[in-house]
Amino acid sequence: MKKTLQQNGFTLIELLAVAAVIAAAAIASTALMLRNQSKTRLLQAAQQIALTAKAARIQAVQSGQPCRLSLDRENKKVSVLPSATQEEPAEAAPIKSVQLPSSVTFEQILILSDEPTDSLEIEFQPNGSAKTAVIQLSDGKNQAAVTIHQITGRVKVTSGELTTLLLDRVDLDEEQTAVQ
Repeated sequence: MKKTLQQNGFTLIELLAVAAVIAAAAIASTALMLRNQSKTRLLQAAQQIALTAKAARIQAVQSGQPCRLSLDRENKKVSVLPSATQEEPAEAAPIKSVQLPSSVTFEQILILSDEPTDSLEIEFQPNGSAKTAVIQLSDGKNQAAVTIHQITGRVKVTSGELTTLLLDRVDLDEEQTAVQ
């Protein structure tokens, strides 16, 4: 009579194969999580700029006086300032300031103006309007844009590179379906 051995476990090769699959999955998920964390940080910075721009618009409407959104490239800072008047100096104390994360930079700032200027300020009027502006942010890998529309002062955040902007078109019914 011959006895057969009964196998009651896993072989070393099977255990190593499972460990290798788990390690590969852990490495892939860690890399994906780090990439998403960087993109989330960039989108949060864009949202902070959008909220600061909305605060400038609200300040202008409530006070009945123009209000400026100042963009400081060097210090990676966005501030809401009261509009400079003859009575008040141009360097007034900020109403609100936001510091961008060190990994986020201003990639491009485009402010449409009737007169040429090097100023990185967007002025919101008491009627809620502002100069059309696009603020492109980057973290080196990802991009996001904050757009401000001239007529309505509407602020919008867009993920990804903003390659084309139709500056002469403002869609007031963008969130509604078109009626034919």
